[in-house]
Amino acid sequence: MGRRKVKNKIKNWITSLVVFIILCVTGYYGTTYFQEDTQENRVEITSVESIENSELIDLNNNNLNIIFFYVGQADSTFIKLNDFTMLIDAGNNEDGENIVNFLKEKGINEIDYIIGTHADEDHIGGLDDIVSKIDTIGKMYIPTVGESGTDYKNAIKAAEEKNIVVENPVVGDTFSLGEANCEIMSAMEEEGVSDNDSSIVLQMNYKQTSYLFMGDAEKAVENSRSWNRVDVLKVGHHGSNSSSSEEFLEQVKPQYSIIEVGKDNSYNLPSSKAIERLENSGSKVLRTDMVSVGNVGSFWLTSDGSVIDIKEVNMSLDGNS
Repeated sequence: MGRRKVKNKIKNWITSLVVFIILCVTGYYGTTYFQEDTQENRVEITSVESIENSELIDLNNNNLNIIFFYVGQADSTFIKLNDFTMLIDAGNNEDGENIVNFLKEKGINEIDYIIGTHADEDHIGGLDDIVSKIDTIGKMYIPTVGESGTDYKNAIKAAEEKNIVVENPVVGDTFSLGEANCEIMSAMEEEGVSDNDSSIVLQMNYKQTSYLFMGDAEKAVENSRSWNRVDVLKVGHHGSNSSSSEEFLEQVKPQYSIIEVGKDNSYNLPSSKAIERLENSGSKVLRTDMVSVGNVGSFWLTSDGSVIDIKEVNMSLDGNS
C-alpha cells in the first residue's frame, strides 16, 4: 500500500474518531444525560391488571413505584423508589387534602422533590396543602411564568413558611432519586411563553426503564428539541390535540401512554386525534377517566428496572367528587 493511501486511511480513521467523540460530548440524541433506547433492548411491560382499592397498594418494596392519580380534570403523579420520593403536580385546590391523606396512609411523611410543572390551578392548586401538611419537603421546582397567580403565590408562601428551597430549573439540570436519574428536558421562561409551554418536562431513567412527564407542554415544546425513546409517557395537556404531535411521537415511541383526565370534562379531552396519533405510534393508551374498575381510577406502575408492571386501581382523589 502506498504512503499516500496509508496517510489517507489514518486521516479518515482519525476524522471518524473525532466525529464520534463530538457526538458523544454534545449529546447526539438530544441530551447528554441519557442515551436513546433501541427497539431491540426495549423492556418488557406486563399486561394491565386491576385491583379493587387503594388499600392493596403496597409501597414498601425495593421497586420503582409511580402512581398516576385520578384527580378529575387535573394532574398529579407520585413517585417512590426505596426511601426516596417525588411528587409531580398536586391537582386542583380541592385535591390537595386527599393527596395528603393518601400519602400519610401509606406512611409517607417526607417528599424529597416537589415539581409544580406550571402555574395552572389544575396542576399546582393543591401544592400549598401538600407543603404545609407533609412533615418534610426537600426541594421544590417551579417555573417563574405565572408567578402573579393566586395558586402560585399560595404555593410559594407555604414553601417559605417551612424554609423549603424553591428553584426555577433550566434545561439540562439533573438530579437523582436514589438510583433513578432525572433530567429537565424543557422549562421555557422566555417572555410571552404560555403557561402550558412553560411546563417543566422531566425524563427519568431507572436502570433499563425510562419515563417522560410532559406536564401541559404543547407542540412548541415538542418541536424545540430532539427527544429520547421512552417506555412510558405521561401525555401532555391531558391528551389535547395541541400536544403529542406525530413528529414528537416518532422520536419518543412510548410503549404505554398515560393520560390524566377528568370523566366527562367540559373540554372534551382527550382529543380523538391525539389518541389516534398515540395509537398509530404503537403505544397502548391508558386513561384515568376510563378504567374497568370503578369507572374512573388511578394507575400504579412498579418496576425492578427491567420489567414494568402496571395495575389500574379503583381510587379517586378528586376533591370535587
